[in-house]
Amino acid sequence: MKSYSCIRFTVALMCLMLGLPPIGNAQSRRQIKVLVESQQSGTQSQEAVQGSGSVIIRRGTVQPSGRLTAVDRQTTVERSTGIFTLVQDGGESILSVATQVPNPQVAYYHNYAAGGGYIQSQIVFTNVGTSLRVNASVLPDNRVRVRLTPRISYFSTDRSGAIDFTEATTELIVPSGQPVSLGGSTTRMHEITRQILGYRDRVSSSESNLVLTATIQ
Repeated sequence: MKSYSCIRFTVALMCLMLGLPPIGNAQSRRQIKVLVESQQSGTQSQEAVQGSGSVIIRRGTVQPSGRLTAVDRQTTVERSTGIFTLVQDGGESILSVATQVPNPQVAYYHNYAAGGGYIQSQIVFTNVGTSLRVNASVLPDNRVRVRLTPRISYFSTDRSGAIDFTEATTELIVPSGQPVSLGGSTTRMHEITRQILGYRDRVSSSESNLVLTATIQ
């Protein structure tokens, strides 16, 4: 029994000198739940004034008539997408949830030998969804060190068929269970169209925000 205790003490001392975790604690490494949420919101407002008119001639008398139409419309779109994974203390996790969307592409090739060109079309598949690469470790005072690269893609609400994506790579220390904003982006467009009998004023804005929550299990 004494020799067995001596062996365990020697192995523990070697692990300490090499910077390795003790053998008895190999099964007690904690789990960290890492959640990344993408919050998108967009607002579109449109004001338009459209006029129409006509001229009626009766018995040599000119009688003009007209009508004025006003339109005021506002649309708000909100979308929230989340992805989470469990990481062992000091380990790494990679998670990807996506859908392959076919996109037609057309390319023009010139044949110098024949002196002409030809057009070739093909289908290219694009991944639309979320992916997350995480390294996490537990620190004292109930804190977590996180290094992650989230990428969240989605279909654009303003442009038909277009795919927008939000991506960030960062390393930070966060309190366990407390949401922290990683960053985001905002866009704004103001368009005015004038016609002979009216005008149209269109304003649209969108905002995207990434929020991280790391919780020690």
